[in-house]
Amino acid sequence: MHSKDFNLLWVSKCMYPAKHIVKTNYHDYYQIVFILSGEGEITISNFTYNVEVNQVYIFKPNVKHSIMASKLKSLNTVELKFYCNNVMTSAYLNELPPRIENTSEVIRNAFINIIEELKKPDQYTESIISCLLNQIVLYLTRKLYQEEKQLFKSIGKIDLKSDKNNTDPLDNVVNFINREYHKEIKLNDLADMVHLSPVYFCSVFKERYGVSPIKYLQNIRLENAKKLLYSSNESVTRISEKVGFQSVHYFSRFFKAREGITPNEFRKRNQGFIYRDFHGNMTDFS
Repeated sequence: MHSKDFNLLWVSKCMYPAKHIVKTNYHDYYQIVFILSGEGEITISNFTYNVEVNQVYIFKPNVKHSIMASKLKSLNTVELKFYCNNVMTSAYLNELPPRIENTSEVIRNAFINIIEELKKPDQYTESIISCLLNQIVLYLTRKLYQEEKQLFKSIGKIDLKSDKNNTDPLDNVVNFINREYHKEIKLNDLADMVHLSPVYFCSVFKERYGVSPIKYLQNIRLENAKKLLYSSNESVTRISEKVGFQSVHYFSRFFKAREGITPNEFRKRNQGFIYRDFHGNMTDFS
């Protein structure tokens, strides 16, 4: 990351008096709100949060949000509105949850330093604020990664011998893919099964199985497609649908890229051969 990652639109220290309401709105840029002090509520999409000191709220592009100070106390914040010009930095921002609690003193100091820069702005102010924003995003991303890593270690410490009903979280994902491969499966849905962000989920899955979750899913679909090409006279279109490919044209391109020949050529060459299925059973289709 560097200062050119962001196009700053608006930076300010805000004081919302008691009972003040910023009505529900949305916009095509990012907005980060840091709670300096006070009480109130922030609503993002359909979730309403009671604000606390040192919390960070992230309003992502085109997501509805509102801010309301409490009836008795004002709400004091530091807020930044900006476009993100870097794909990787956008990925970091999009991975972050809408609310981040218990932020460190380093993050609070970064926001306070932004306020100090606003007091006596000069030609360096925008670049310095952008650098501080970089620092904030990286620290928040690290915090998320460390929390997920600790969570995964905790849920991964299941003693399979002591309870046969307990299974490894990643094994549950693999079993789900093996069972439901013919349906539409999204990476986010798989990550949600083990309560991890998609990026960290891909990392731990690949470390365990040697391939990404999507590559594993594609492999399962491909092997089941090959089995159907061996064992049935169903059309290539029907087979592609049965194993979960949304388009026969994509299936044919994918198949040729992996096998070096088209599905029809594969069928002509191999139909009638003995096939070993995933469980090691020998099946004679001749």
